[in-house]
Amino acid sequence: MINNEYLLAREFTSRIGQPIMFLILALSIGLAICVALPRLRKYSQAAAFSLVLLMASGWLVLIAFHYKISTSLVLVDPTGQLPSGRFMIPVWIENEKFFFWTLVLGVLVLIGRRRPVAYQSVLTMILAVFGILTFFTSNPFSAPLAGFHADLTNYAGVLASSLDPMVRAQAFHSLHGKMVGYYNSAYMWIHPPMLFIAYSTFVLAFVGNIFMLKKEREQDYERLAYTWAKPGFILLTVGLLIGYPWAVAAWAGEPWWYDPKINITLMMWLLYSAYLHARLYIHRRGMWVTTAILGYLGFLGVVITYLTTYVIPGIHSVAG
Repeated sequence: MINNEYLLAREFTSRIGQPIMFLILALSIGLAICVALPRLRKYSQAAAFSLVLLMASGWLVLIAFHYKISTSLVLVDPTGQLPSGRFMIPVWIENEKFFFWTLVLGVLVLIGRRRPVAYQSVLTMILAVFGILTFFTSNPFSAPLAGFHADLTNYAGVLASSLDPMVRAQAFHSLHGKMVGYYNSAYMWIHPPMLFIAYSTFVLAFVGNIFMLKKEREQDYERLAYTWAKPGFILLTVGLLIGYPWAVAAWAGEPWWYDPKINITLMMWLLYSAYLHARLYIHRRGMWVTTAILGYLGFLGVVITYLTTYVIPGIHSVAG
């Protein structure tokens, strides 16, 4: 089932994408330098715009690769019992996730107007750090969809090495189940991007929380933090609710509610819920600092939630 058209598309994606990633790294470093040096700060907006534009071009390359997968690969049941199927994979899985997060954050950094200079500078520096981390930790072009490619390779290997109908059928049903329940799932098209957009808004809220405890224009920073935390909380809540029926269907009969990432995400939701409720009483004694601290803890939950995928075993994990 692995044909030359798919293999050529994968090779082309890597060949075109790798130079883009090196340019992203160079622009991210340049952006960080522009923000760090006052005399170059006037160029930071142009550098940030160039970085986002470059990431958007990389995103288009990934979209083209995913489209090629959907048109060139057909999963055929070797027993002839089930109809053929095609892979319809969203562009935010595997190493593409952090790339998507960085791209969304970049767009949010650019679209804001009339923000305090210090707030915008910190946001721009965070965007530069995200760009650097994308290159070193989540390069989607170094081995495009490595996990998906491994699934295809394993299945093709079984078909080539075994004539046993039972072995072939077992291999097919394993890959077909992943295609239906994961790669092609409607939830996969909705649940992850809502969470990553929420994470991006939480970055903007977090920077506001940092400046809340400064004397100068603290009201403006608090308002910015609240403005971005609200849509983030809504997206997080809806994303979690959408993920529930997906989990019930995908992991039927398994104790998925014990998954570390699910529990840490719920803690993050509780922290942001506490933050938004604390803000109702922000002008009472001690509540200004309490609200800011809850904002810090909420964003710490965002970071831990993302890292959990890579360091703690579970149904969401790549750690094994």
